[in-house]
Amino acid sequence: MTDTLLTPELEQKLLERARRGDGEAFGRIYDAYKRNLYVTVIYPRVNDADAAEEVLQETFLLALNKLDTFEWQGRSIFFWLRMIAINKAREWINSQRRHATVDEEVLNYQHDVSFQPERDTIEKEQTEALAARIAEVLGQINERYREAIELRLKKKLPRDECARILDVTVETFDVIFFRACKSFRQKYIKKYGDFAGSPI
Repeated sequence: MTDTLLTPELEQKLLERARRGDGEAFGRIYDAYKRNLYVTVIYPRVNDADAAEEVLQETFLLALNKLDTFEWQGRSIFFWLRMIAINKAREWINSQRRHATVDEEVLNYQHDVSFQPERDTIEKEQTEALAARIAEVLGQINERYREAIELRLKKKLPRDECARILDVTVETFDVIFFRACKSFRQKYIKKYGDFAGSPI
């Protein structure tokens, strides 16, 4: 069930304006459907509030970039957005299966001075090597992007606190954080050729 804030006629007009670069028009589409996508499509699949917010932002960012490919056929854009959201949610779920999320093991690694078997020692060395790679790549991305990643993932601050520190709205922080992670991924893959094991 879609929101009832937009009539088909109004939605079509907003789409036409958004395709011409009208950010306000796209913002109205976003406001009309963001809650419904979050509640009925994304959160039930990822079952994590922060992840659901990120997937929601990725959904609308992709929709904005692909808006020219959407063909109005008398059916609400909500259903197109819904398919994007489902795919983005699946991508997030798959990414969690491929590698661990960012946690203290990587960005806040604490050296364990107690005796470790050889296997644990090897795993520790691999974790340290990955942490060094992450630190190196973080040093190469835009300073604002790096700060967003460190606030959200290293310091584990809530989104509203991150936004306050960066002096932006929560919605704007979400966009910055998404772009920061995307920039990190691109630079990491370019340098190491393989993203496996990296948690960002």
